[in-house]
Amino acid sequence: MKASSLALALFFTLAACKDESSDVGSDSTITGTDSDTPDDTNAPDDTSAPTDNDGDGVPADEDCDDNNAEVFPGAAESCDGLDNNCDGSVDEGVLSTFYVDGDGDGYGDTAQPVEACEAPEGASALGDDCDDEDAAFNPGASETDCDDPNDYNCDGSTGFADNDSDGFAACQECDDGDAAVNPDAAEVCDERDNNCDGATDEGVTSTFYQDRDADTYGDVDFPAEACSAPSGYTADGTDCDDDASAVNPGATEVCNDLDDDCDALIDGDDDSLDSASATSFYSDEDNDGYGDPESVVLACDAPSGAVTDNTDCDDSESDVYPGAVETCDGEDDDCDGSVDEDATDFNTYYADVDLDGYGDADFSVEACSPPTGYVSNTEDCDDGDSAVNPAASETCDSQDNNCDGLTDDSTSTDAKTYYADSDGDGDGDPSVIGKACSRPTGYIGNKKDCDDTDAAINSKATEICDSQDNDCDGTIDESDASDASTYYLDADNDGYGTSSSTTKSCSLPTGYSSVSTDCRDSDSTAYPGATEVCDGVDDDCDGDVDEGLLGTGASCAAVDCAEILADNPSAADGSYSLYVGSSTSVGTYYCDMTTDGGGWTRVKEAAHVYGTSYDTSYYNSEGFTWQEALFAYSSGSVSAHCVYPTAMTGCNPIGFQFGSASWGVALNWGSSICGMATTSYTAATSYVGGYDFVIDYGSSTTTTIRLGTLEGISGCTTSDNFGNGYIDVLVR
Repeated sequence: MKASSLALALFFTLAACKDESSDVGSDSTITGTDSDTPDDTNAPDDTSAPTDNDGDGVPADEDCDDNNAEVFPGAAESCDGLDNNCDGSVDEGVLSTFYVDGDGDGYGDTAQPVEACEAPEGASALGDDCDDEDAAFNPGASETDCDDPNDYNCDGSTGFADNDSDGFAACQECDDGDAAVNPDAAEVCDERDNNCDGATDEGVTSTFYQDRDADTYGDVDFPAEACSAPSGYTADGTDCDDDASAVNPGATEVCNDLDDDCDALIDGDDDSLDSASATSFYSDEDNDGYGDPESVVLACDAPSGAVTDNTDCDDSESDVYPGAVETCDGEDDDCDGSVDEDATDFNTYYADVDLDGYGDADFSVEACSPPTGYVSNTEDCDDGDSAVNPAASETCDSQDNNCDGLTDDSTSTDAKTYYADSDGDGDGDPSVIGKACSRPTGYIGNKKDCDDTDAAINSKATEICDSQDNDCDGTIDESDASDASTYYLDADNDGYGTSSSTTKSCSLPTGYSSVSTDCRDSDSTAYPGATEVCDGVDDDCDGDVDEGLLGTGASCAAVDCAEILADNPSAADGSYSLYVGSSTSVGTYYCDMTTDGGGWTRVKEAAHVYGTSYDTSYYNSEGFTWQEALFAYSSGSVSAHCVYPTAMTGCNPIGFQFGSASWGVALNWGSSICGMATTSYTAATSYVGGYDFVIDYGSSTTTTIRLGTLEGISGCTTSDNFGNGYIDVLVR
């Protein structure tokens, strides 16, 4: 739909809404005032109050809708489709202006306004869209491409232009029509965003305060930030009552129960009070009804303890005032200017010859005030010595210095402190203290004893392990105890410590052991008596690694079965882990630990023998080092024969080849005597029982071994009885 068509549609829709609202209001008015209603019970009664159905205070004959309490003459017009104030118009003066938004970008075409209470569909409260058919164009669009000539944000300038020649393209600043406005400009207080940071007058405004009473002083609770004072505002925010122009910091404080000058002090509490408005009051601290003429207070109201009289000559004594009875007290009780005249209550005073302030009871006079050399007390015990009196300090000098009846008692300033030594060990108990001029019996001058009931416990004693502080150093059974034991650090908490780190203690410290035989204190599984496991370490701390376990796992593989037997002479026949030749890889091999002394490594299990051919396989391809080869019967036939040019009937001729050497034969395989004109190992052959025999190669070798029979080797084919047998091949 074109924007113009949309605007027309919105206009007619709103017009229709207004007409309907007006009709409703009219109908309501007619209904409420219909004088032709046939119901006599509703007929107006001239003697009763006017009808007001909606209770809005306006009679029905004056109300344009007497069924709606919000509709009556004088009501505030609301934007609700009703004639709220009964002036014949609906929503007048309260409609909002919206603009047709043809491209749905939130900004409408200013040339197509629509008046309504709420934004109609397809309209926006924001206008100024410069291309309402393209959502990319609107005042909120950004122009970030300085090479794009389109005015996307409808500000009349394109992003790539520098219309004000300030060195910034339009897309880089916020006002390309003013060279003083750009990102490098300084912000000034002019209600503009001078530096294009999105904020206006930031950091440069001044604070002004509302001045309702126009006394040039404002209310701090109503501030306003602006470049200059708005109307009704001032730069001074110190007014304490902005509704009274006579009250402000520049006013004069007077007696009126107000803080006129805004200094938080009212009337007499304010030193700046205008004295002309105050009354003179005089302090009457003794509450005798007479005031002190020297203590005058100008106040609006009589302060507590103040009177208007000012004839008291001593306001600290309630018995002293004009007309009081004169007594012998050294004061002018009746305020007539004379002291103690006509007094009747004289006092007794005593001679103080040594002038120490204390008198001798044996020499006295009667007077109102003490004559020179007299005092009112009789407490001196030696009036010939001014250093002796009740105020003196007792000292160790064989005198009663302070007249308390005691000589050189514990209060003497130079008395020494002694401590009870009940156990007689020469050290005193710090909790039992005595002060004296000389040491009392059973006391000592030091306080080093920590148990004064035991003479064996004192600062000179030797610490021993007995759960007591023998030497009184504040620590029990410390490491320097004479009978302390040595303990060894047990870092892995396996119960065994290391001798490289020790401590002395009366009891086993946490993290230590009494045993020092741990060979690996960082591993709780390694200690004397631990089970040796195949892990490459000395688990049982016997000095050997993996002893008796060689070949039991990949971590402790052996080079051959002979090495395992040498490590563990009681090793049984079975499978073991061996290094494959000189390689670091590990394989599992069968070891014969019993035949002919044991230590045999099997390089072939159940090799096939007999037949017209022989196995071409080479055994010991792993490269085990050996000198002897064991051929052990495994299964199958144990005898065979063939007709051979040299009579060999019943012969069991098993042949073997070591590396590339000539084929050889072992004699007496089975039960017959055989011979052959080929390489013979007869002298190096050992029979170890049954059908098993050993061949001694004569020297160490890593050569391979191949097996066959005479039939296979020499082609014996006449009247053959091949048989079918298997043997194991082992080396050591």
